[in-house]
Amino acid sequence: MSEPAKWNFRHPLFKIVNLPNLLFLAIIYMISWPSLVNTKSPVILIIVVCLVELYFIIGCLIQNKRRCLDISSILLAFFAFWQYSTKTGRGHSLLMPPMENVLYVLYSHRVELFKGLRSSLELIFWGLGLAIILAVVLGILVGWFVRLREAVMPIVGVISPIPALAYTTYVVAIMPSFKSASVVVIFLGVFWAFFSLVIRTVGTMDQKIVESARVMNVGSVTMIKDVVYPYVLPTALRHLPSSFATAFMCLTGAEMIGASSGLGFFIRKYAEYANYTNVLAGIIFMGIVVTLLSNVIKLIQKRFIKW
Repeated sequence: MSEPAKWNFRHPLFKIVNLPNLLFLAIIYMISWPSLVNTKSPVILIIVVCLVELYFIIGCLIQNKRRCLDISSILLAFFAFWQYSTKTGRGHSLLMPPMENVLYVLYSHRVELFKGLRSSLELIFWGLGLAIILAVVLGILVGWFVRLREAVMPIVGVISPIPALAYTTYVVAIMPSFKSASVVVIFLGVFWAFFSLVIRTVGTMDQKIVESARVMNVGSVTMIKDVVYPYVLPTALRHLPSSFATAFMCLTGAEMIGASSGLGFFIRKYAEYANYTNVLAGIIFMGIVVTLLSNVIKLIQKRFIKW
């Protein structure tokens, strides 16, 4: 008897037949199914799915193949599950609207979304900027003087774990305008954690660096400006992405309470009318914005702390 044929896993066919490609074809096929509810044009959904597939193909050629395979599989599996659930009626028609409709909102409401984004970024700029500047300046001063550090750190340890959103309703009530209240909420959400980080960083400086500077008769002002500040800067920049995410979270929570503009207001406004198609679109848009801005911050990190 002849030996059974053996599978050749290096055959080019096995490079084509993989999970992301199968999911991609399944999604394209399901888009053509008749829908139980009214759906918008699927063009944007097709573009998004094609971009994920393109990321997988290009990523496998120039990046980590396993990483691109995993990310593409997760994203396409999510789209396939959502598409199957809405097309077959297994998902709740109100809470699980067709993905075509959700992504179409990103186009049809683009002016409103970008207007809200501009409002949100303006508040984040002031709240996050003030929090980081004051946290670095005051943190260096408190961390440098041992007696002051020992007095302040216990107080910071009590205040910093309190979520900034716990202050939101009170701050909104006492501040003269919602914009100033939002800036204060963002400030409180970022400042204490960053302030504590800077104090600990200064307090754990290598004493050899300090002693070497003192041997050269360096004064306190010069020491702080030319030795301590450059030592703290890399740590501050490394924690900037997490601080930005915290600021965005605090702002969104504040906007959902009393705002008249912003991305949080966009989500709250349509949630009140049970328009979850627009709510999901706002959430997706917010996720895209946070991801893009976080990557910009990482580029800034690489620029200033190359080592």
